[in-house]
Amino acid sequence: MTAFLDDRRLLRGPWQAFERDVARLLMHAGFEDVRVVGGSGDKGADVLGVKNGETWVVQCKHTTSAPAPKTAVQEVVDAGTFYKANRMIVATSRAIGGGIEAEVDRLRRIGITVELLDPARLLRLSKEVDEYTGTRRDLRPYQTEAVNRFREGLTDTGKAQAVLATGLGKTVVMAEVVADLYRDQLIPHNRVLVLADKVELVRQLQFGFWQQLPKWIPTHLLSSSETPSFFEGVTFATVQSVIGRLDDLPDFGLVLVDEAHHIGSRTFRSAIDALEPPMVGGVTATPWRGDGFDIDELIGKPLIQLGISDGLQHGFLCEVDYRLLADNIDWKFVQDISAHNYSLNQLNKRLLMPTRDEEAARLIAEAFISEKRRGGIVFSPTVDHAEAFSGVLRGYGLRAEAISSRHEPRERDQLMAMFRRGDIDLLASVDLFNEGVDVPDVDLIAFMRATHSRRIFVQQLGRGLRISDGKDKVIVLDFVTDLRRMAEVVELEKSASGPIERLPLGQNLISFRDASAGSFMLEWLKDQADLMLREGDPQLEIPRFEFPAPTQSGNVQ
Repeated sequence: MTAFLDDRRLLRGPWQAFERDVARLLMHAGFEDVRVVGGSGDKGADVLGVKNGETWVVQCKHTTSAPAPKTAVQEVVDAGTFYKANRMIVATSRAIGGGIEAEVDRLRRIGITVELLDPARLLRLSKEVDEYTGTRRDLRPYQTEAVNRFREGLTDTGKAQAVLATGLGKTVVMAEVVADLYRDQLIPHNRVLVLADKVELVRQLQFGFWQQLPKWIPTHLLSSSETPSFFEGVTFATVQSVIGRLDDLPDFGLVLVDEAHHIGSRTFRSAIDALEPPMVGGVTATPWRGDGFDIDELIGKPLIQLGISDGLQHGFLCEVDYRLLADNIDWKFVQDISAHNYSLNQLNKRLLMPTRDEEAARLIAEAFISEKRRGGIVFSPTVDHAEAFSGVLRGYGLRAEAISSRHEPRERDQLMAMFRRGDIDLLASVDLFNEGVDVPDVDLIAFMRATHSRRIFVQQLGRGLRISDGKDKVIVLDFVTDLRRMAEVVELEKSASGPIERLPLGQNLISFRDASAGSFMLEWLKDQADLMLREGDPQLEIPRFEFPAPTQSGNVQ
């Protein structure tokens, strides 16, 4: 059986793919935690792995002709010191030269052991490791059904769409479909292209596929800074990089689109029209588009549609403790306006619910510390706000950082690695976490920005819905200053099955805790019909609180 790491990769690279293949080799060798950390500021490390409680650090050297330089040995020693590694390895794409061997011998004499992975040993290991990684996920029943329906749609009609809420395994389903089609030799040209709109998402997709693919399917990455040396197997690419290289790309038998609601954009449509794949499919958690384009035209109607309701009811998504915090609400004004049936836009122009950043930071810190949260995300209205607000959070003793498009990709990678390790408590962002970011340990979300888009709201909330070991629930602190979010919360009464509770309002900061907005919000999240309804604004139903009934009453009191 062949393996993803072969002579083509060793001879042709590119060097980034060589690093990733070494990381994938560790995954198939049973390592529990593998990360590619190569880049500026990597302290000499390219790949980190943990196995049996030991940390391994690997320096990868891909050269096209000459042997790797002996400086690689000192680089891995420096990295081993920085990362407190138990094992230090230099992996090379060319035979080991005398300079490296002499340097290894010198260090051995003073008690420092550096191990070598030359091409022959790498190829031998690639044949010996297990066909699948130890982190391969067993399919849940609904995922098995999704895989079967998706595959059938592709082979029968050339189109397939699956709608799966965040946390229900969209990547797992796509990877299993690809593996199945490869096993049965049903992919023309033996090439698959997986498209996304961000480099970070493309990289994460590749890692996600590794967990499910057998080792004999190679993978590649196509971006503005990297071009595959061959295309057999699965290529993960940003749509922008595809548009820029259409004349140089081979034919692909299958094109898959992650976050398929983007497929209606002119860029995605242009790419797919030019590629003319015999099979095209897509997965998404939020099939709505603000421009009204129907993505069913390109990838067919959803063959399976599972929402937050299914995940919550079957324990595949974690519980939500939703807390709506607001202050200075002029309900007398709302009473007057409701009688005239003013629109949400008109209400928003005249009524806001401001919450000062200082007070919000205090409440976030209080919840994070007192309820022993592991990691949190703050959604800010602007990048400037994210940077300023992270500073306010640090004033309350939290390790907080902003992450945005102002950072270079490598800087964002470093921040995400620190966040996943637990070295950062909270990250403040605007839209970077809307799609594709897999951070299952996140158990606190704070909304400091209003969004008028159900798709964005559900995407952002979905960052906290993934389950992980030791995670009891996700706490959502909603500080938005827009009445439309109130409309969303009021609309949840349509699906609330518990007793209706009277919520008195005053002039001070008001917190809707577990017994009120928290439980109602959970029921609203379970209302799949509402979540799939449309992209536009919901119709506000004014609640009856402490004033006479409005002309058109709702049922929340």
